[in-house]
Amino acid sequence: MTKNLGLIFITILTIGCFIKTNTSHSITSEKVFVIENVSVDETSSTALKAREKALETGQKSAWKKLLERMIFPEMVTKFADISYPELRSLIRGYEVTRERTSAVRYLADLNVTFNAYEVRQYFLNNNIEYAETPSAPVLVIPIFIQQGAASLWETNPWRDAWQNLPKQRGLVDILVPLGDLADIRDISAIQALRGDQKRLRKIVERYHAKTVVVAKAFKRFGIKDNRPILEIIVTKIQSDHIEETIIDTIQGEIGDDVLDLLGVGVTRVVNLVVDSWKEENAVTTGLLLRVPVVIPISGLNNWLGIKSQLDKIGILKRTNLRRLSKREAVLDLWVVGNITLLKNALREKNLSLLEYPKGFILSENKLPSLQKND
Repeated sequence: MTKNLGLIFITILTIGCFIKTNTSHSITSEKVFVIENVSVDETSSTALKAREKALETGQKSAWKKLLERMIFPEMVTKFADISYPELRSLIRGYEVTRERTSAVRYLADLNVTFNAYEVRQYFLNNNIEYAETPSAPVLVIPIFIQQGAASLWETNPWRDAWQNLPKQRGLVDILVPLGDLADIRDISAIQALRGDQKRLRKIVERYHAKTVVVAKAFKRFGIKDNRPILEIIVTKIQSDHIEETIIDTIQGEIGDDVLDLLGVGVTRVVNLVVDSWKEENAVTTGLLLRVPVVIPISGLNNWLGIKSQLDKIGILKRTNLRRLSKREAVLDLWVVGNITLLKNALREKNLSLLEYPKGFILSENKLPSLQKND
């Protein structure tokens, strides 16, 4: 089947003010350089040789998964196949679980922890742009348009395709609503299509997400050859109201069912969302930027809570505390990248960075009320 691109209309609303908590199945900042549950199964003349072969294969597989997580797709193939000695220099250690052996066979699962500093240096030395800031969860609301009717919770093959999406272990955790009574009560297809913020807020809060993707997909057939076509329009609306529209089309062969293209559409949209996040948070230089900040605090516990969140930010390499009082903390942040990357990383921790004449004010987000739809 030849696959060109199809028409999904996706509205992405970044709703940072929706959420007060950040619970998800995504990786945390501490786990970015950890690849878990890498299955290995190798045979050789002896169990020992099979084990050696499996451990090497498993660590190489983990390296490829790390590349897929942190860098752009076009660079993964180029740098996935490195020598085993070089790879070992990038690995801090590994854990073996579910180990099984026979006389000539070895099976196990590996959890591989990479050396964050060495991996970053490898990327920078090879001029590889990378991202290491995990995104808050993204909730996808898939709407299927057929003969002018919009389907969300009822019969909806587009949502079925999203339900088959494997659990994500990258920087972006993509969630799909279950379609239970609570979901049906929270929002309808029409309300989602018109971007009803009150309704979107309800469902986004329940799934502990910060971004919602309203994905509208519809099918058609080619006029000349009757080929099935899935068309996609992706509209991204950030909190600053900047919109980005991408038109995509997935075309099948004559006789194919257009529903078979939905899985391809899901993959395309997922890649778009993930790559967009990487572009927004890509590190291109190893130089450290000093950012002087003042942090208003209400006391020691408040300061310790904010400091704990800062310690979880990967691009933040060190902090120099210059002054601490009952009302504020004054410090220098040393970050890899630029102010935009720092703001993105802070936003995921419910922190804001505002510029003022002598530097920046870093504060906990105050969650304003959403504008009501009339």
